[in-house]
Amino acid sequence: MKHQLILVEDDPIFTYLLEKAIKSSNIKGEVSSFQDGLAAITNFKKVYNKHENYIIFLDLNMPVMNGWQFMETFSSIADPTNCIVFIVTSSNNPRDIDILLENPLVYDFITKPVTDVIISNIKEMITTKFGA
Repeated sequence: MKHQLILVEDDPIFTYLLEKAIKSSNIKGEVSSFQDGLAAITNFKKVYNKHENYIIFLDLNMPVMNGWQFMETFSSIADPTNCIVFIVTSSNNPRDIDILLENPLVYDFITKPVTDVIISNIKEMITTKFGA
């Protein structure tokens, strides 16, 4: 099954590495990248379809609209049945992790850098949630 993979990350080097890791892990889907949450939300509102699956990789610290603001808006328009969010950040603040994991859209909290093992675990979570 193909998915919509949405990368919301302001660091172009990390975005490139994440795209490469996704491709090498054979996670099927169309990849879209956005450098801030506002651009991602604007696009999501235009393309959202309840019959497609969306996997969002979200950084917390970004300009224009950060990950916290993104999640506040995204939570009001997305459905946990076809959308999952992986928070990808350099922060490992336990309070942040606890707050974010309470949101039914958030599947996991991943600390940078993302390794092959982490991508493999993400692929397994996606397969468990949405099927092959």
